[in-house]
Amino acid sequence: MKYCNECKRHVEPVKSKWSWKWFFLLALTLVGWIFYTMNHFIFKKEDRCPYCDKDQLSKLSPEERADRKRKRERRLEKRAEETGKEAEEITGNTSITFDPEAEKLLQEAGAAFEDGDTEKAVKLIDKAIKIYDEDEEVFEVFPAFKKKARYLYQSGRNDEAWELYNNLYHMCEPHRSLMGQLFEEKGKMLIFEEKPLVALREMVMAKIYFDWTYLDQGREEEIDYEWTENELFEKLAEKAARETRWEEARGILVEAYDDLENLAFADVNLKVKKALR
Repeated sequence: MKYCNECKRHVEPVKSKWSWKWFFLLALTLVGWIFYTMNHFIFKKEDRCPYCDKDQLSKLSPEERADRKRKRERRLEKRAEETGKEAEEITGNTSITFDPEAEKLLQEAGAAFEDGDTEKAVKLIDKAIKIYDEDEEVFEVFPAFKKKARYLYQSGRNDEAWELYNNLYHMCEPHRSLMGQLFEEKGKMLIFEEKPLVALREMVMAKIYFDWTYLDQGREEEIDYEWTENELFEKLAEKAARETRWEEARGILVEAYDDLENLAFADVNLKVKKALR
């Protein structure tokens, strides 16, 4: 069941309606009707409201989201009391989860993975993920997703790991620290795959997001505005035979860092890619 934001009620999603108009139009192309039929019955997702036929569906209703938020706030308050830290500080720690049941499942998943049972480990992580609503409790559920991706990758299921990382963008995008971790994890995978050029680009993007996080946290003294303190970039550029190109890219980044808070990420990303070609 999902919640239709147009009809304001829970519904069982269905496929979009069959269109005889498109069917007959595509029939004129001789083979178009075949692809239309296959797409409708085989590939098309059930992502429409059966009443209004719109795709404005969400996992939870506004009331359910508010209830989840209240529960999350209570957990954070409890955790803050136990650790003596402010709840805002806790949300910045993405190495732990906050639900005891989820934490236990992740520990069991770690033990299963150590025993060589990746399938069991992944299933246990999926159970832990279901405890949370990933859209509402992103900082709590992200460690589970990251662990799952690592297990998939380390067990040779590279395509599944990459698909998971790519799907995490919508969840992490509003949170700079998580985006930094996401780019960093992808960079590590690419280094392992001996793809230094692509890894370099991912690590550059990770640093930008981490530096934005430092700004948000008032830790500006930790930002390397000149891009000279991390040897990883030079090593990757050397492996990719792009030492000269890296200097050009570094110049672009240093200039962009003159106004780090308002840095146009998409534009800088594109300029760096072009410089490293």
